[in-house]
Amino acid sequence: MTSTAEPGERRDLESPRLAGKVVAVSGATSGSGRAIARRFVAEGADVVMLARGKDRLLAEAAALGPSAVPIVTDVGSLESVHAAFDEIADRFGKLDVLINNAAVYRPCYVEQLSDLDIMQQVHTNFVGPVLTCRAAIPLLRAAGGGDIVNTSSESTLDPFPMLSIYVATKAALEAFSRTLMTEVQDEDIRVTVLVQGTAHEGDGPTDFAWDPDNAATAFNVWTEKGYLAKVQGRTGSTGQSSDDVADVHVYIVTRPRGQKLDTVHVRSY
Repeated sequence: MTSTAEPGERRDLESPRLAGKVVAVSGATSGSGRAIARRFVAEGADVVMLARGKDRLLAEAAALGPSAVPIVTDVGSLESVHAAFDEIADRFGKLDVLINNAAVYRPCYVEQLSDLDIMQQVHTNFVGPVLTCRAAIPLLRAAGGGDIVNTSSESTLDPFPMLSIYVATKAALEAFSRTLMTEVQDEDIRVTVLVQGTAHEGDGPTDFAWDPDNAATAFNVWTEKGYLAKVQGRTGSTGQSSDDVADVHVYIVTRPRGQKLDTVHVRSY
């Protein structure tokens, strides 16, 4: 059931469902990540907001109040992830939920990919979640168990042209997640792959600028070949709202501990 709380406000409950929980969200300053952070604060959690841009991060955290803890983090950087999770450990001594939401993509044909395009997507979309999962496991263990939610994309089910690296990194993240599930399940650490359809509102999954010519070509190709129609669903919208996506995250992590949701696919209908 969707919360009726205003952004950044806790629901009017005697005991919020996530009171006392510590939740880390990557890519927490835009799109779905911002909505997820807002919703988990509303549910009573302390939310560690991980993002690269300092000024924007501090502003978004301030808007959510004292339960939002901003930590400037580039998830694709080994040193940055180490520093962020050391800070989480020092401040809270545990972690109950890790949400790997950060992702970037730049639509273009393979031959047009720059070295920077390739490395940024690989490091943010795949290496980053590997690093954060590794760093989070001891803190999840200290909490007596918890949840990892790794965000994938339904583009892995029907690969879009001009999104080769994005699709490949998300497919790799799914394979990594399935293996990680088998390693940590005996410690009551659940790993869920969230296969997410298009979400509207906010800034989308990337804060890297797209080349306007490549973007125009991609949208023309996706329209002509029917890819956009596939993700619009029956409503013909551009996708579910970011708040809907946040609602699904809360649903996943509040399941009884005996339930496993290995893969959840959420999209507009």
